[in-house]
Amino acid sequence: MTDITEFFPDFAAALAACGGGYNDPDIADVIAYKAALPVDLRQFAPEQALNSILPISIAAAEVGNRPLTVLDFGGGCGFHYFRTVAAVRTPLRWAIVETPTMAERALKLAKDRFEVFTDIAAAASALGRVDVVHASSVIQYVPDPLATLRTLAALRARYFALARFPRWTGPKVVAAQSSTLAGNGLGPMPPTIANRPVMYPLTFLNYDETLRTLSHYRVALTIESPSAVYVIRGQQTQGVTVFFRLKDDAPAA
Repeated sequence: MTDITEFFPDFAAALAACGGGYNDPDIADVIAYKAALPVDLRQFAPEQALNSILPISIAAAEVGNRPLTVLDFGGGCGFHYFRTVAAVRTPLRWAIVETPTMAERALKLAKDRFEVFTDIAAAASALGRVDVVHASSVIQYVPDPLATLRTLAALRARYFALARFPRWTGPKVVAAQSSTLAGNGLGPMPPTIANRPVMYPLTFLNYDETLRTLSHYRVALTIESPSAVYVIRGQQTQGVTVFFRLKDDAPAA
């Protein structure tokens, strides 16, 4: 549970108070180090992994034997990919879209297993068709969440996995989240990087407005996300993972 105590008039003001935010190269190095660690299938899978494995499994079962194409927006250095391929035995074509700082680290881990881009359109073009848009705990951290959702929805992917997203019922709120370097990603810290506080801006969108932005989709599954619970001005906001299917009568992209 994350207590949010600092609020701002807009994203630019929040970013100015947070320094580099997610563009901090140390955050990218920490996430890259953790993503490279082997997946131990004897341990309990974390919620962050299950929220990817479940939607990808459903989508893969419905598209048949051909490779499932996944556009992983904000996919870090491949955490969701590595966790999914360790559990789901289906052919995948996976494209990560990240910031330039994170993409540089992700490319070093890709090794032809997944592709890395800094632009949604470029990733979609490379895939040719997008079966699944996967966005886990990322939409709330981009500068313009609604515009980003519209861009992703315009791809008309057959499935849309919106994971670890705050189900905020009030008007839009821009804030800053305090964390530590160690709190980014799952696993131990790199031995060469000291833990320290970090901050990054985030935006709480009204949940109903979010659903209206994805109006060409219907909700297929909603589950609670304990790793994305926030307290805003004393009000607890539950995180959710929502799996959408494109409506049959949705217009083509």
